[in-house]
Amino acid sequence: LAFAESTWEEPDFLLEITRRTGCGLPLDVNNVFISAVNLGFSPQSYIDAFPLDRVGEVHLAGHEEDHDDHGAPLLIDSHGAEVAEPVWALLDYTLARSGPKPLLVEWDNDVPEWSVLADEAKRAEAALARYTAVLGGEVDPAEGLILSLKSG
Repeated sequence: LAFAESTWEEPDFLLEITRRTGCGLPLDVNNVFISAVNLGFSPQSYIDAFPLDRVGEVHLAGHEEDHDDHGAPLLIDSHGAEVAEPVWALLDYTLARSGPKPLLVEWDNDVPEWSVLADEAKRAEAALARYTAVLGGEVDPAEGLILSLKSG
């Protein structure tokens, strides 16, 4: 969703909110990717402009692919599928700029077998470990990765 008229870019608006309130931000790289595809902007440029120093947690999730009334790609954040390859790549891009951040893998619909969930968690953990190792640290299992499931 984009407003027809706006005087602020979203990352600038979010930075101003954090500046005025002192709050932190979550960053959902799946939502960034979906918005980039749906609205036709670069997800990397969005990440470059995002106030990464204010991010307390990075979210990952799956999405569904569809088409709008004109046949253009339309992605829908479903939290009901595996994280797509371009989203994993965007996570790597993000972590390369932000350094390690706690990761949350969300799967709220059509929850699969445990092995699929475990594979998603392992992949997120590996991404986090790559960027933690670059800084000479270790992933704290208590703070590094959260797998969020909702049934129903």
